[in-house]
Amino acid sequence: MSFGTFFELGGRGAMESLTRTGLDYVIIDTEHGCFSEESTAEYILSAEKGGLLPYVRIGDIRRPYVLRMLDIGARGLIVPNIHSVEQVKELVYYAKFPPIGNRGYCPNRTSGWGADEWSKDVLAYMAECNRRCKVIPQCETKEALEQIEEIAALPGVDGIFVGPCDLSIDLGIPLQFDNPTLIAAVKRILKACQDNGKESYIFAGNMKDAIRWAKEGFDSITYSLDASVFIQAYQTLVDQFRKEGTV
Repeated sequence: MSFGTFFELGGRGAMESLTRTGLDYVIIDTEHGCFSEESTAEYILSAEKGGLLPYVRIGDIRRPYVLRMLDIGARGLIVPNIHSVEQVKELVYYAKFPPIGNRGYCPNRTSGWGADEWSKDVLAYMAECNRRCKVIPQCETKEALEQIEEIAALPGVDGIFVGPCDLSIDLGIPLQFDNPTLIAAVKRILKACQDNGKESYIFAGNMKDAIRWAKEGFDSITYSLDASVFIQAYQTLVDQFRKEGTV
């Protein structure tokens, strides 16, 4: 089982700090974070250098957004706001090389701009990119939930990421993480992944939920945001000092 977090703070130092934590991966959040392609490339390099797998959440499934993040080195795309099977098919078409999709070919930094030995056999290179660059749609809408079995079965989809916050809002039970309706929805998504041999990811905003979903059988837990963990850690320190360190 893998364990990761969302990267929202920005800054090379913040990313380098995360590489020292034992996390398996980080999701650079270009949907909500104020990151350019240039800064995202820098964060990807910092993560790779520290042995941390760099995923990127993109804010749009249009071709330029998909291609650019893959070309600068994203090892997986987390894709929000999915409403239909057709959207996912379009995403796969842009993100995967033939025979799965139709990703545009260009030597890029991940292959040393064509100089690295592993990229010189173009068929082997495309197959390796298809293997290592994961396509992970989010299930966070009613429409995606209603079609999740078909979405999870699509060739080129490597996993599903459950977004319980937005999913609960769309189901009319905002942030009610213990609501039976949301729990049933999450279990349905997990089963669709398991039935189709796809990886299952879920966001957890606290350790209680993280442990719960790990025990249910999820392959990966994405715990909170770097900024939230940072704030909570300092709040705990400050509270302890105020209670114990003052006279």
